[in-house]
Amino acid sequence: MGLFDFFKKKPGPDPVDPVSGLTLKTMKTGYYVDYDLKTWQVVSTNRYDWGEGDLTHEWQLESHDDIIYLELEPDDEDYWSISRKRPFQSLDARVKKVITESDDAPDTITFEGKEFFLDETGGALFYKDDAPGREVFKWDYVDDSGKFYLTIEQWGETDYEISLGQKAEEYQFSSILPNA
Repeated sequence: MGLFDFFKKKPGPDPVDPVSGLTLKTMKTGYYVDYDLKTWQVVSTNRYDWGEGDLTHEWQLESHDDIIYLELEPDDEDYWSISRKRPFQSLDARVKKVITESDDAPDTITFEGKEFFLDETGGALFYKDDAPGREVFKWDYVDDSGKFYLTIEQWGETDYEISLGQKAEEYQFSSILPNA
C-alpha cells in the first residue's frame, strides 16, 4: 500500500437518500408538502372504504392559515382533488330542508354562484388515521366544466358537512419531506 492509497476513499455502500421515492400517495401524518406557494403539513391520513376494495384516500393538510383536503380516487387513472370545508348553513335553506327532511339531496344545487349536478351517491366507512371506521353517506356534485366539486356528507342522523373542491394534478405538489 502506497502512501497516497491511505487517503483514497474506501469502497462501501452507496449513501441512502432518505427522501427519494416520496410521493403524494406515500405521504404520512407529519409529512410536509408544498402546494400553491405554501408549505402544508399532513395532520391526518384518512380513507373512505366503499366496499369490495374500492378506496378513496384523503390527506388533511394544514398551513399557517388554512386547511385543505387532498383526495385521491384511484380508477383506471388517478383522480386528485383539493377541497375546503364550508358551513352546512351556507347552503340554500330549501336545499337544507330537502336533505334533512327526506335524507336525500336534490339533483342540482346552486352554491356560490355555480350550478352543480348530482354525480354520485354512496355510503362508506371513513377511517381517520388508524381509528375505527365511522359510517358516512356522501352526495357528490360536479359543475358543467368537470373541474369543480361540491360534496355533502351525512354523519349520523343530523350531522352534515359540505366541502367545495376542484380538480388537482400531482405536478402541482412538490418538496415532499418527512417530519424527522
